[in-house]
Amino acid sequence: MNRGRTAYFGKKVEFDGLKFDSEKEAKFYERFIYGRDLNATVHESFTIQPMVELHNGLRLRSANYTPDVVIRDEDGNLLHVYDVKTGFNSTYNIDPAAQLRFKMFAKQYGIPVEIVVPRVHDFRVKVVGLTKKTNPIIKEDVEYKWQDALEEMTKRKEG
Repeated sequence: MNRGRTAYFGKKVEFDGLKFDSEKEAKFYERFIYGRDLNATVHESFTIQPMVELHNGLRLRSANYTPDVVIRDEDGNLLHVYDVKTGFNSTYNIDPAAQLRFKMFAKQYGIPVEIVVPRVHDFRVKVVGLTKKTNPIIKEDVEYKWQDALEEMTKRKEG
């Protein structure tokens, strides 16, 4: 992997001809996406708020969200929308602006953004911003349905 300039808290990394914002993103892609028969894209841009006409030709710009990795089925339907983070903490890892983008994306596209925290052999995944408390779950691959993962995340842990 080639390392480049700093972006946020990570360093730009290139892997398999793709550019990632951090080594953590690249490692997630390498471990769980690369080499599998998946219809995956990296840093695909989605419009979450179209441009708005105001007055006398003045407009508000559109707003876009660019997830780290997107996986689609053979018909092009969204299966997973991943945002790679170092943790689930709202203070340091998922700021209010990011949470708002995740909500706007889910409203526009009907699928939640899955926050993933990669580990050596698996990754923790969670959806934030739900009305019900969620707990991170552990996955060893991306071969699962996000709907089933949501069910698992919202189950109460037995004490």
